[in-house]
Order: sequence, then structure tokens, then C-alpha cells
Amino acid sequence: MSTRIIHEKQDLKYLQWSQIRSSSGTAGSFLKATDDLQKPKKYYKLSNYDGINGIIGHECVNELITDRLLNILGIEHLHYDLIHAEITVNDKNIDTYLCMSEDFKKIGENKAALDTFYEAEHLAHETPMEFCIRNGWEKIVISRGLRWQNSMKRFLIKEKTSCISSQGR
Repeated sequence: MSTRIIHEKQDLKYLQWSQIRSSSGTAGSFLKATDDLQKPKKYYKLSNYDGINGIIGHECVNELITDRLLNILGIEHLHYDLIHAEITVNDKNIDTYLCMSEDFKKIGENKAALDTFYEAEHLAHETPMEFCIRNGWEKIVISRGLRWQNSMKRFLIKEKTSCISSQGR
């Protein structure tokens, strides 16, 4: 699947925006919305938003850049389209660009954020990277590290980098 940039403004004012998606997926710090009427279901994500200044970030563009880079590298990932749209947040119409992806979960499949799963399942004194290696996810963690932005996920990449550096001495 290739990423697209849709410049023609779409009317998406009917979407309801929340930090917690109405699905079994992960929550995050950016406003999200779902469109259950489309098949397959569509997920939308805004860049950084605050109630006073509106959309103040450029994270949706970052998603598109990362998507294209992962395509070039041949790494499996969730694809995003960048869409020009008019939306409504807190009764205010906003003209913006946002990200859209298709539903990536299979019917009946549940997903959890890595940091949540780590907290629930790690062994005593096991670091996040050791946990991922034990579960066979080392390559996935490193490749997806290009996209992860919270501190726990940055820690995983820093730990792996320091392991590589110490092995090379």
C-alpha cells in the first residue's frame, strides 16, 4: 500500500474527536476519531492540538515521512494518508491536515501498547529491551523505534544503541 496526500478538502466535521479511541487500540496524546461507517473502518489522528490555539503541531506530516521511509526500507508498518480536511473540535471548525489509516486489527484481535504489556508481563528486574528480546521482538522494536515517541519507547532504542556501542568496543 502506498501513502497518499489528498489536497482536496474533505468535510469530516461529523467525526467525534477524543484522546481515547473508541476501540481496543491504544490511547495517546493526540486527538483521534474513527469512522465506523466506512468499510474497512477508518482511523483518523490529528497533530498536536490545544483548546486555545487549535492545531499547533506537525506530527501528521512526520507520520507521512516515516511511512515513506519505512516503505523504502521494506519494513512492514501501518500506512497513513495525509488528508486536507475541515473538522470540528469543541464546536469550532478547523481547516487542517490529518492522518488516516485503515483498521489494522483482525476481527476479534486485541492490541495493547508495549509499555502496558511490559508492565503487566515482565520478569522481576527485566529491562524493557530484555523483555522484548525474550519475546522474540528485537527486530520489530528496533524498526518501529523510528516512530515511537513516548519516553518508555525512547528508552528501548537508547538501551539497544548502548548495547550495540558496548559490543563494538
